[in-house]
Amino acid sequence: MSEHTAFSGSVPVGVAVALLVSLRELDTPADPEVLGESDLPLNLRRRLGLSTVVIDQIRRYEQRKSNVSATEVANLFELISRRVDAGRIFEDAGQRIALEDHSGRRLLSKLGMRITPQRLRSYLAWNRVRRIARRISPGATIRVERKVHTLIAQHSLSATAAEGGTGCSVINGMIRQVFTNYRAGNSKVKHTTCEARLGDYCEWSLESMPPSKNKNSVTVE
Repeated sequence: MSEHTAFSGSVPVGVAVALLVSLRELDTPADPEVLGESDLPLNLRRRLGLSTVVIDQIRRYEQRKSNVSATEVANLFELISRRVDAGRIFEDAGQRIALEDHSGRRLLSKLGMRITPQRLRSYLAWNRVRRIARRISPGATIRVERKVHTLIAQHSLSATAAEGGTGCSVINGMIRQVFTNYRAGNSKVKHTTCEARLGDYCEWSLESMPPSKNKNSVTVE
């Protein structure tokens, strides 16, 4: 993304938090001894998510109640996309965004989902996917083709801001988590077309899979 590129609209601050928290979590070693005092400066340079800049920014975002500009969020996408593990960070962030969205819903609504017919759960899940995608990319053209289980987005922030289309993994993770939240069946999420890779638009589709032991699982490819 060019430093002069501007994105219209604003994005929920929770999206920015999710991106930076996912970066921090991935850079946090399972074994604390990895961050030995003798090599601490070198380790921290290699682990951007543990830098004071990132940690302080997470704190500021968490204390903020208003949205942030789409351009500011696009800068985070661009920064993370430069990493070799960007796809993992973005996918984790997408799941966090969907989980935060679900946690804000009323308990009665969550309980009612248990007795809602499967077809209706899928319909509601796609509605939620579309709404969250629009929050992430306020300037994009986004629609759902339910008959073919497909989300289509044009000029999305995730594809335009991140290098090589890696930012689209945010949508992968988000779709996966939304369908899990809605108990909407066992499907595989595929990013079949990408605007950042010479496509005219981005497309994510669901491919039904044979039933498994975990009836509500959704996998990403």
